[in-house]
Amino acid sequence: KKLLNRLVDAGINCTYAFLHAVGFAMRDVSKVFLGAHAFMSNGALYSRVGTAMVAMMAKEKNIPVIICCETYKFTDKVQLDSFVMNEQGNPNDMVNISTTSTPKPGLLSEWLNKPDLKLLNLLYDLTPSKYITTVITEVGMIPCTSVPV
Repeated sequence: KKLLNRLVDAGINCTYAFLHAVGFAMRDVSKVFLGAHAFMSNGALYSRVGTAMVAMMAKEKNIPVIICCETYKFTDKVQLDSFVMNEQGNPNDMVNISTTSTPKPGLLSEWLNKPDLKLLNLLYDLTPSKYITTVITEVGMIPCTSVPV
């Protein structure tokens, strides 16, 4: 949301959409701006979960994917997938999600009582460099292949 506020304050028309509505929203999109948690030296983007899906859908529709990232977030690490290193959120955040003020019990409400069921709430995903058009930093626009430089 911070990136969205910065873009709106700069006078850029923006649309905020939930992840499940991205396919519908892409029909009216001319550019996709995404934030970054870290940029790996192989050009992969490590960012909040869902970022990879948005970038892939945009690339499929030939919409430029622009990453806004400060250079202090560039790292010499290499990561090939989201399971090598990631942060886990509270699994209970995935249970009883409701749009009303009183949550209704859902399918997973008794997940702790099911010994064969484990919930994995990953907070970040990895976007391969082939889905990224350019990276905007405080030193200018660069291709993601220039991150290690």
